[in-house]
Amino acid sequence: MIDLKPPPAARERYYHAGYWQHQTLAQLIAASVATHPDKVAVADASGHSISYRELEDKASRFAGFLKTRGVGVGDVVTMHLPNWWQTAVVTFAAFKLGAVINPLPPTYGWKDLAFIMNKSGARAVIVPGRFRSVDYTDHLLRISTELTVSPTIVVIGAGNANIGTSFDDALRGPPVAEGHDAAADDAALLLFTSGSESKPKGVVHTHNTAIYGERALAGTLQLDSQDVCFMASPVTHTSGFMHGILMTLMTGATVSLLDIFKGDAAVDQMLASRATWTMGATPFLSDVVDSLERTAKRLPDLRYFLCGGAPIPEVVVRRAQAVGVRVLSIYGSTESPPHTVTWPQDPVEAAWQFDGRALPGVEVCAVDEDGKPLPPDQQGEQWSRGPHAFIGYLGEPGLTAKALDADGWYHSGDLARVGADGSVRIVGRIKDMIIRGGQNISAREVEDILLEHPACQAVAMVGIPDERLGELGCAVVVCHAGKTLGFEEMKLFLTGRGVARFKLPEYLVLRDALPTTPSGKVQKFKLREELKTLNEAKTHV
Repeated sequence: MIDLKPPPAARERYYHAGYWQHQTLAQLIAASVATHPDKVAVADASGHSISYRELEDKASRFAGFLKTRGVGVGDVVTMHLPNWWQTAVVTFAAFKLGAVINPLPPTYGWKDLAFIMNKSGARAVIVPGRFRSVDYTDHLLRISTELTVSPTIVVIGAGNANIGTSFDDALRGPPVAEGHDAAADDAALLLFTSGSESKPKGVVHTHNTAIYGERALAGTLQLDSQDVCFMASPVTHTSGFMHGILMTLMTGATVSLLDIFKGDAAVDQMLASRATWTMGATPFLSDVVDSLERTAKRLPDLRYFLCGGAPIPEVVVRRAQAVGVRVLSIYGSTESPPHTVTWPQDPVEAAWQFDGRALPGVEVCAVDEDGKPLPPDQQGEQWSRGPHAFIGYLGEPGLTAKALDADGWYHSGDLARVGADGSVRIVGRIKDMIIRGGQNISAREVEDILLEHPACQAVAMVGIPDERLGELGCAVVVCHAGKTLGFEEMKLFLTGRGVARFKLPEYLVLRDALPTTPSGKVQKFKLREELKTLNEAKTHV
């Protein structure tokens, strides 16, 4: 059970400002059901869709099933699913019981699943029988001896092992006779960080923090019940879940889900659903643009492609514009989702020049090493504060105190420049700063320039330990099909773009792919670990 509450100072600040109210996610979704009963709430790539009326019926029945298994207020329901329509049913059912929904991407392995279920004290877990090449019933059997919890297991589809209850059977019972409408300041979401740096941490959001962030984003982008969201980003990851599932169900809109992303399939589904907006990391955008260029198809209903999780190269934004796709950058984190976005009235170039402007009610700043705010456009750690921010890490008061200070500022660990207008430019992570012989090198600066090279599809620069200089730079590059990059060619390209010689990578490693989180963020800690002995280095100066 999760019983974390917002600190009194936050309650006073945000209720007084009117940012927090006494509504819950269950109430907002119920209002969408009442207003749009026959409208499609969610559809997926299988061709299955359900209306808001059907969502209410199925969620009530699933809530009734969970209640008979002892799931109640504050209990955690782990949803380990692909982008299927059932995610909306499980989410609404959990809220009907006052339970806490814990989305977990299907890309997480069995060790991650065991860790998170034990950490959260999960009372129920919903998994696919199989998805792609993975059998999740095998995963549950494998971790059974490691679990300190005994959750109710629900399986969608068939797996190798006959365990738990099938989702269809769980829906055959009566609807919940009486649920429990949680308080607006109760925990609603448990979202584990995607592990871009270290072991996942359980981020707790209340109904109020989740509602405010989605309302602010929807209001800024002028999204409402008439919109259709296309979501191929994992909806059991923060961005896909909050902006794809929660925002849709809160506003009475429609979401079209794609479980296995391919550029051509995404374009076809957006056309068929008449999607008005979508969101994905840079590789998603690039593949969609590639498909549109190759097929000459166009997306006349699509107003925005929100892009975040990785730098957006100027060339990709310009190519997107040429095929009629408006790209908006978006920036945030699991703890603060999101706090900046390119506003529709901003110029096209803002998508690659900045990482958005602050949403209404959200404060952003850059601070020096002593935590003092810096003047506009000076580089420092990016902090944010607002009614959308998380209330703490589950069972980690020490980590919470380090990340969320007494005044409510979230310390992101990102290096940024913040303009007078609230525009943010992320230049890297504090841990992403390579210190070579006492000189600081921004990995982001080198990466952004290398991405301009016609051979480079993806780039990550990491620091490699060195006895004499402390660290040396290593550029890890994924090349476009049929192209390659040589070490001397890389150096000449960078110096030709005015990069100082001390910033040039000492190593170049070519890879078929970079390790990433479900949202597309490169897991540099994995690269550092793999490359610390430089056994894979192709060239060394």
